[in-house]
Amino acid sequence: RTASRRLMDLGLDYLSLDRAASTLSTGERQRMQLARAVRNRTTGVLYVLDEPSIGLHPANIVGLTGVMHDLVEDGNSVVLVDHDTQVLAESDWIIEMGPEAGAGGGYVIAQGTVPEIEQDPKSMIGPFLRPAAAALPAGAGKSDLFAEGRINLSTDAIHTVHPLEIDIPKGRLTVVTGVSGSGKTTMVLESLVPALDAHIGGKTLPEHIRAIDADGIAHIKLIDAAPIGINVRSTVATYAGIHEELRRLYAQSADAKERGYKASDFSYNTGALRC
Repeated sequence: RTASRRLMDLGLDYLSLDRAASTLSTGERQRMQLARAVRNRTTGVLYVLDEPSIGLHPANIVGLTGVMHDLVEDGNSVVLVDHDTQVLAESDWIIEMGPEAGAGGGYVIAQGTVPEIEQDPKSMIGPFLRPAAAALPAGAGKSDLFAEGRINLSTDAIHTVHPLEIDIPKGRLTVVTGVSGSGKTTMVLESLVPALDAHIGGKTLPEHIRAIDADGIAHIKLIDAAPIGINVRSTVATYAGIHEELRRLYAQSADAKERGYKASDFSYNTGALRC
């Protein structure tokens, strides 16, 4: 009963109990883990959560902060690492790190209650906590939104997503939004991306894809949250291509030329030097 209430508090009441965990969205998985962690009425426990608002729609944040308040009322303490102003506005106390990243950070630049942070001139998050009219950039006019063409996707039902008919304007910035579990990831990563990949490569469309019209789209690049690199020796330098440039520079050095070393000899993985 308590477990079910937590799931409902976190907005997961629509999930069937036999739903495979691999089909859950990022937001759904995070809230499932949270529900499991807090299903027992504890007291005197410090709960630490690392950016629990990632992937959550503002409507879902209400359920998340509600569970946080329940934990505190039961006699627990809660520490969140987060940036979402909707979450920060619910805080009793805020500690802000900065002022920059890496070597330019590492300091506590502000701490206090929400009103104190709002008025603290050293705070970088303060101005965003203060209620103010959002200044939205001017987008393309509706009349010429599809002037450069469109991508049309037609699908059958998959998981909890009903048959869809979607138009995406080419040459524009398109955002897919909706509450967690509404089908965003399924539509984009399980329908649009594989359909385009098959269309571009001349392969058979996925079974649930009825049609895809994407003339003029020659490539598709997916940037997701998967770990970078293919082995334990991968670094930021190898992933970004910097080490490739360094290998060429090493190979051009006088010592390398004298010993007959090529750029490949300076590879982490295949080079004879294990550089």
